[in-house]
Amino acid sequence: MPFVLIFSLLSMCPCTGALSAGSLLYSQIPDGNECILVCLDSMDVFKRPDSSALFMVRLAPGNQVVVTGRTVDGWLGFDPGVAQAANIGSFRLRWIAGDARYVTDGELSCVPVVWGPQAGITYAMIYELQPLYSEPDSNSAVVDSVPASGAAAIVSRTENWYLLDLNIGPLGRDSEGWIESMDVSVSGNLDTIPLIDTGD
Repeated sequence: MPFVLIFSLLSMCPCTGALSAGSLLYSQIPDGNECILVCLDSMDVFKRPDSSALFMVRLAPGNQVVVTGRTVDGWLGFDPGVAQAANIGSFRLRWIAGDARYVTDGELSCVPVVWGPQAGITYAMIYELQPLYSEPDSNSAVVDSVPASGAAAIVSRTENWYLLDLNIGPLGRDSEGWIESMDVSVSGNLDTIPLIDTGD
């Protein structure tokens, strides 16, 4: 089959097929069961699965990455292979839009569907099970908890505490509560979160 026809078929169905050309980025070593994405065109990579999120880099045609997560609305995530001690879960990934022109070597349907952080939201990332309090005070009532590797949106803050909305994040629970800032890492712009003066 002529190359032009093969390329046309790949372009019509960009998320199927196999292609081994190009360079595998970020020293990723596939284990034989992973899905490798190969760029057919230049494609933009974002920090979060949203085209309004922070732009990170532009991949060139032929570049390859190992897809390790995908969102329900089609974004594809890969680990950039850099040190990220403060980031956990989906926050470690960089994201490519699902309508980009690519082919895959491996089954994209086997890549796990994951939660993706929204653009413009500042999140608290939790490493160990932590209680949430009714007030920014550890002597106040415990109203909920956040499990290890959980995350939630920060909607307000004091100098030492964050108010979390568990409905905005992977937990999807209709609950709010306070957590000490020293118990979490932050992903996003903390300066956009209202600072409450407690008068302490």
